Amino acid sequence: MKGLLLELADAVQHAVAALEGDPSEVLGRGADGAPSTRIDRVAEETVLRVLDYEGAALNVLSEEAGYVDRGGKATLVLDPIDGTHNALRGVPAYSVSMAIGHERLSDIQEALVRDLVSGATYYAAKGGGALLNARPIRVRRPVDLDDLVFGVYLGSHAAPEASEVAHRARRVRALGAASLDLCLVARGASDLYYMHSSIMNAKLRVVDIAGAVLVVREAGGLVLDLKKKELDMALTSTARTDLVAVGDRRTLEVLP
Repeated sequence: MKGLLLELADAVQHAVAALEGDPSEVLGRGADGAPSTRIDRVAEETVLRVLDYEGAALNVLSEEAGYVDRGGKATLVLDPIDGTHNALRGVPAYSVSMAIGHERLSDIQEALVRDLVSGATYYAAKGGGALLNARPIRVRRPVDLDDLVFGVYLGSHAAPEASEVAHRARRVRALGAASLDLCLVARGASDLYYMHSSIMNAKLRVVDIAGAVLVVREAGGLVLDLKKKELDMALTSTARTDLVAVGDRRTLEVLP
C-alpha cells in the first residue's frame, strides 16, 4: 500500500497548493461536529477521488466524513489536514495523516504523514521500521536529561499539569499539528510530546494520531496514555485521548 499512500499524499499536496477561494470558508460540520473548512473538504475529497480512481478496496475513517464503508477489509484512517488552524493562519506546519488498519490503533499496519509545507514524508510499516524521505530514522536514545527538548500543548484548554511538564525541559516546542509533533519524536528532534487537555473535545482524535503513532513506535519510541500504559484506542470518529510520546523511556523519570 506504500505506493497508494504516496499517491494520495502527492494528490493532496497538489490540491492544497492549487486551492482557489477562501480556504477558511466553513462549508459544514465534520463527523465530530467541528467546523469543516474549504481546505479540509478539498483535501478529503481529493483522497476519496483517488481511491475511487484506483479502485482501492479500503473503507475510510476521516475527520470530516466520519466512517465511509467502501466494502473494504481494511480502513484508511485519514486526517486530510492536521493543523488546519496553522494552514489558515499562515503557520507553516500542517500535514495530511494516513494509516491503514482494522479496528484499533494497535493493529495499524502502515502509515504515512506528509508535511504539506516542506514535503517531508514520514512512512512506517509494522515491523519494518520508520523512514523520513525514504531514509531510516530513529528516536534520540540515550537521552541527555540535562538537554531535553519537549513538545507540549499549552493552549487555553491545556490541563495544569502541562505547564509542569514544560518546566522540566530545557526547551519547549509546539507545532500545533499532533502528527508532526509526534514525528519530531520519531526523528530524534524532540525527546517528548505531551498532550493533556482539560476538556474532552480538545483531546486528540484517533484520526489526528493514527499515522504518527506507528511512525514513532517503528522508530523505536513509546506512545503511552497518561497512566504510562501503551496507548490503544478504537478506530472510531468519537475516540479521543491524551498521550505522552518519548524516544527514551528514561525521559518519563523527569515528569511530575
